[in-house]
Amino acid sequence: MAKLCFARDLDLRVGYRVVVATEYGEFVGRVALTPRRREPYHEPYDILRIVTAEDDREEGAHRELGREVRAEAQKLARDHRIEKIEFIGCDVSLDGSYVEVKYQSDEEPNLTPIRDGLEARYGAKVAFRRFSFIERSGDVGGCDTCGLPLCCATWSGARSMGPVNIRLARQQGVTPNDKIMGCCGEVKCCMRYEHDAYKEFKERAPFKNSTVKLGEREGKVVDYSMVRDSVLVQFGTKRSDQELITLGSLARDNPGIEPADPDEWEVSPATEPGAEPVGEPEA
Repeated sequence: MAKLCFARDLDLRVGYRVVVATEYGEFVGRVALTPRRREPYHEPYDILRIVTAEDDREEGAHRELGREVRAEAQKLARDHRIEKIEFIGCDVSLDGSYVEVKYQSDEEPNLTPIRDGLEARYGAKVAFRRFSFIERSGDVGGCDTCGLPLCCATWSGARSMGPVNIRLARQQGVTPNDKIMGCCGEVKCCMRYEHDAYKEFKERAPFKNSTVKLGEREGKVVDYSMVRDSVLVQFGTKRSDQELITLGSLARDNPGIEPADPDEWEVSPATEPGAEPVGEPEA
């Protein structure tokens, strides 16, 4: 999982392995993004140093230990008849005093017997963290179809924005298709970033298929253009009779419609007889 960390005066590059101080001890991580100034979503961790040869040896030994812990956890789950759970990995602190066991399950199983068994065998504090498919995708990393690194792999705030689903995409007027599906099999996180803006726009705009007035003319709303703070209005029977009208132009004659900019409440040239359309219809 990507975490925001203080780079301090270290000269870091993407891919560098570093030692990070956390509340549970020191762990080895990998730089996902180069240092930059940004508002933290949580208290950033401190990067202590770039991984040394000794750190690398310790990390290698802990990878072997992690695989052993994972296998033992699965065995204890079978012994205690805890079903529908899969242990997918372990993170071990550099001093070996803390082990975080990652698992995936559709339910909330009682893991106390497994934790007690692991702590008794390995003499370390054991904690469990449940992983969703999005978090697993973020751990694997990679690039999406946009050519950029996965949001879930580079920004910890991506998961805190809430779930992304097909219903959310439909609310933005997007038909579910392969282009909006991420590597995890769910709707891409970028759809979630834009959702609040679409929601705010629709609270100010008229409903689709509703009748609106523009001066002496009446038309029916057939589509939205959130980027232009406008709606596509059908004034006649032909497709060429469609016009892209800003909410500011409609606000005067249609109660309940509010433009993004209060200055747009002024009468638009599009309300004058014979005026040219405000914009071109969207494809």
